[in-house]
Amino acid sequence: MEASRRSGTIAGIGDAVAGALACAWLGGLGLLIRHRLVVSHDTMINYAHVWYVSKRLWGGHGIPLRMPVLGHGQAFAFPYGVVPWLTAAVARPLAGDWIVTLWLVLGIAGLLAATFLAFPELRRSWGAATVLLNPALVAAALIGQLPFTWGAALLLGAVAAWRRGRPGWAALLCALAQVTHPAVVAPIAFGAVALRLPFESPKTGRRRLLRWYGLTLLPMVPAAWLVVRSPVFEDSSTAVKLANFVTTLAPRCLVLVIPVGLVLALRGRPGGATAAGRPGRRPVWTGPAVFVATGALLAVTWRPLLLPEASGSLWRKPDRAMLTFLASPAFEPAATYRVLRVTDFKVSLYQLIRAGGRLDSEFFPESIVRRRWPSADEYGAFLRRRHVDYVMIWGGYGRVFHVNEDERLAELAGCAPGAPVCVRQVERNDRWRLWAITRAGS
Repeated sequence: MEASRRSGTIAGIGDAVAGALACAWLGGLGLLIRHRLVVSHDTMINYAHVWYVSKRLWGGHGIPLRMPVLGHGQAFAFPYGVVPWLTAAVARPLAGDWIVTLWLVLGIAGLLAATFLAFPELRRSWGAATVLLNPALVAAALIGQLPFTWGAALLLGAVAAWRRGRPGWAALLCALAQVTHPAVVAPIAFGAVALRLPFESPKTGRRRLLRWYGLTLLPMVPAAWLVVRSPVFEDSSTAVKLANFVTTLAPRCLVLVIPVGLVLALRGRPGGATAAGRPGRRPVWTGPAVFVATGALLAVTWRPLLLPEASGSLWRKPDRAMLTFLASPAFEPAATYRVLRVTDFKVSLYQLIRAGGRLDSEFFPESIVRRRWPSADEYGAFLRRRHVDYVMIWGGYGRVFHVNEDERLAELAGCAPGAPVCVRQVERNDRWRLWAITRAGS
């Protein structure tokens, strides 16, 4: 009797903690949805691609394959994110940029709902509280990972359908999930299938699961092709690709690992020390223990996942400094710019393409290429290869990222015989330096 009362008390505390965290999530989503533009590490790519696709679609040009305003003219309109970006592009005339904000909030809410739908065992007490503290969910919301939230929500919807004996729906949702984010959600889907296989019957169940899973891979082939053919992929070294894959996948796979681990840890009826050894019992402290462990994991990963800066997205307003330049005679529409900024979360990149400019990179950090150049000629060849017309360097960019583009541009100033580019400083003020680039021999 005493053990039962203690178990009920601990479960009641878990319900209260879960309720408090649910209120925190509602408050956070409420803060996000106020913003026309949510400004964080991964948000501007969503606004940019949805804007471009919507512009082309509603301008009567159909759904675009390429997005020539990015990636020195070689970028794709859907390097990933086809489900949320295309649907948001269709709806964009109704609310402008705010539709992307709404889609981000819907993706986060959908991911939370899909988790509890896939794992109904976790809908109460410490199970629910731990899900709401999952670092993958917190990071996705604060960083603004729109394609990931939608892809993961679709994948967990597939898990829910499979557990309810609806393989057709499970396959459809899994296919959409992998098409939405081939580089991250597809490996997680593979892991989900691998985790499920031991629980299927050896003769028919496992073959059935693999058959349905194989069907989900067919539509992923063209989506994966877009990933590997994107400039960000082709311009990156093998080492960078592997490092980015590991550092991106490792924290995001927690979206599935933590709920599955919780289900396994919380199996059976809770019991105390007096129930030790009885079948179906687990210690009453298991729920609080996994909650504390997940909270500790969130604390440990808070800085590495860049969440101190990302949490500012709840209140941050878009930086408007670039608008001054875009309204000046120095701005040349249709020219290709290499814009190097530190603190604006790529807002200036979105503002520039909206104003009619083009970018030499995509919105991915590795596409921007932040490095020290060993020689002026090598740097000049890089600018020539990317068809750069202007380089715009803001503030202390070189000091923050330990790069030397200012120095290399100064070395290339003029038009030396045999140089890959001719360089001329157009403007210099307390905010930026603007260099004009002419490709020698072009």
